[in-house]
This record gives sequence, structure tokens and C-alpha cells, in this order.
Amino acid sequence: MSHTIYKLEKPEFHRYKLHLLSLDEESRYMRFGYHARTDQIVSLCNRWRDNADKHIIFAIENDDLEVVGIAHISLEDDPAELAFSVLKEYQGQGMGDALMARAIEYCQNHGIKTGCMVCLGSNDKIKKLARKHGILVRTEHGDATAEVAIPAPSPLSIWHEAVHNSLARIDHLGKAQRKFAQMFRFPLNF
Repeated sequence: MSHTIYKLEKPEFHRYKLHLLSLDEESRYMRFGYHARTDQIVSLCNRWRDNADKHIIFAIENDDLEVVGIAHISLEDDPAELAFSVLKEYQGQGMGDALMARAIEYCQNHGIKTGCMVCLGSNDKIKKLARKHGILVRTEHGDATAEVAIPAPSPLSIWHEAVHNSLARIDHLGKAQRKFAQMFRFPLNF
């Protein structure tokens, strides 16, 4: 199954916050590595929005434009940190795989040479996914850390990113138009 991945711009960062707040308790724990409270998530999201030039956010949307999966590349530190989350009801559909591939491709094409991931040692799903993408995972003291070696850009990776960016914008606009049109449906009686 192919997933369209849309890059959120700063005015859309609130959609990331809504996604994180929609995570069930287990998914929230796996994403943050602790039981993140609502106020902590809101505070983090506000900080990320205020420093939007240091945060790249990719989203998978459902037909109602709800963000159901996220890849987050934080450029606040070196190496860049990658984080992922998918709503529970959408897990197991290849979204995490697609988001990880997109995040690595973005790094590849934008001069980000190394990255890292931190997760709970018990988060077997993300560790398996990381290994699938050639990411070295080490477990120490209950946490798993991963070093992400980013390949050099190629003409194919640059073309691939450009095509996917264009398709994602078209897909997003189509969903927005359908949603807008549904707001004005009414029975026509002649």
C-alpha cells in the first residue's frame, strides 16, 4: 500500500499537536518514552512551532484531513533526531515504514549527514523498522539508541522527493476540496 506523505508548514503545526494528543496512552508512551501529559505535549508543540525552521514534520492524512501518522526531524541538535508516531487504529499498514523512508530521503537531499533515534528498549516495532532501513540500533540501560547514516543525495533521490512533494500537495488539495464540498451538500428539490 502506498501512502501519500505531506510536509506540514509552520501554520499547520497545530495539526501535529492534535495528532500527538490523539495518541492512545500506549502509543504516547512509546513516542515519548514516558507518560507525557497533555500540558507537556502542548508545551513541546508550542516550542517546536516557535522554532519551526528547526523542525521538519511529515504527515499522513486520512480522507478527513486528520493527521494519522507523523515523521518529525528535529534539527535543534547535531545529529538530527528522528521521531515517529502512528495512531493505533492505523498501525500495521506500512505508514511507519513510509514515514521513515521519507524522513531519511529528506535528510539525504538536504545535507543532513547523520541522525539519531531514541526509543524504549521494549519498542520492538520501531527497532525492527529501523533495522529494515539499515539503521544501527543499540540497547543500553533500557533505552535503545539508533545511529542513522544518511546516504549522499543522488539525481534519483532528488527527483523522487520533488515528485512526491508535488503529489502530496495535489492529494492534500483534493481532500480539502472534497471536505469543503461536503459542507455544502443539501437536498435539491425541483
